Amino acid sequence: MKGTRTASRRAFLKGGALLAAPVAVAAAGPIATVGCQDDCTRVRLKQLEDEAAIRELHHSWVRQVNAGDRHALSDATVRRISVDHAGAPERIDIAANGESAVGYFDHAVETETPLAKNCTLAQMAHAQGSGVLRRSERRLLTVDYTKCGSAWKIGKVTLRPL
Repeated sequence: MKGTRTASRRAFLKGGALLAAPVAVAAAGPIATVGCQDDCTRVRLKQLEDEAAIRELHHSWVRQVNAGDRHALSDATVRRISVDHAGAPERIDIAANGESAVGYFDHAVETETPLAKNCTLAQMAHAQGSGVLRRSERRLLTVDYTKCGSAWKIGKVTLRPL
């Protein structure tokens, strides 16, 4: 009887060790990937910081355009830019090297085009202090950004009708 007890104890211990081995391997798995998770977290954090900096730069640029700074935009006919809440959400694509990015923003753009003075109605409009044709339309702003040191700069701005 004593022999069977010893054999059953050994079998129990062996079985317990066999059952515990996968648990030990599973526990070692996350420890080995912690370094990767830290790197992935740092990369994601850097990407989010860059996106926030680009958004702030974009909003600052829009405020400059709306304040009348005509040097902020090469298209002199644009008078006001506002967010198009019916449009697609803004999107910022940062290059893999982190040195450039492209932003896509749906906006309502108000333009102002001077009327030619070659007809009576246009001459009357100019005499009354207007003389411009104003219209508002939805447009997609595509903005190229470059990173200079730790700051982002606006490269090229393109306005396309939606």
